[in-house]
Amino acid sequence: MDFLEQLLARLPAAPAPVRGLWIGPYWTAVQTDRGAGLATTCLDAGPTHGEHALHLGDAGSLVGRDARELAAGVSSGFPLARSVGLAALNALLPEPQGRVTERNAGELAAERGAGKTVGVVGWFPFIPALRRVAARVEIFENDPETGYALTPERAARLAACDGLCVTASALVNRTLGGLLAAARPDAWKLLVGPSAPLCRAALDLGFAAVCGARVTDMPAVVRVIQEGGCFQQIRRTGGVRLLNLEA
Repeated sequence: MDFLEQLLARLPAAPAPVRGLWIGPYWTAVQTDRGAGLATTCLDAGPTHGEHALHLGDAGSLVGRDARELAAGVSSGFPLARSVGLAALNALLPEPQGRVTERNAGELAAERGAGKTVGVVGWFPFIPALRRVAARVEIFENDPETGYALTPERAARLAACDGLCVTASALVNRTLGGLLAAARPDAWKLLVGPSAPLCRAALDLGFAAVCGARVTDMPAVVRVIQEGGCFQQIRRTGGVRLLNLEA
């Protein structure tokens, strides 16, 4: 049982109907009576039409269902179902308890990364600021030829890092396990992005902090998602709070 399946098994048994589901090109959002959740939209590279195309088979009837049914999609082999599943899972998680701060993940990265070699999996707006204080910043992004595959060259670069900022999108594209296995055991790690589940169980994976987001104004957030906006545009609406759960 992987991390997300463990979270799924711990959810309260009481039903939580889905009140809204929105899938944009970059972000997916799920609204329930308990709260709202976000996840990166991960689309399959296969055909978009015809008998071999992958779709959400029950599209048109998902709103009104128990959100736990959607959350079960985190185990799917279909990337879009995993996006919907993670957004639903995040919507069902209770408010984080413990050492919670409200600030940009880049501040944590800069504090921990000063004078160090820092690996960043994904791209974040704080990278230029991090480069000003870190000894070296290694960027790991989706490669046009190898995709997200953990090649020997990438694994060696990861192992040389004193710390890592890992995009929570790695939960959707299923690369997180390999990234953590390649990292040095003593390297500090941050799980970063709106897809990140804000819960203690994520810290148990070895992260120093989980840096995620809570939706506070769903209509404003949905408007940007539906119009193809990125997370920086979502932030500018004031409809989300950036929260860090630290170990």
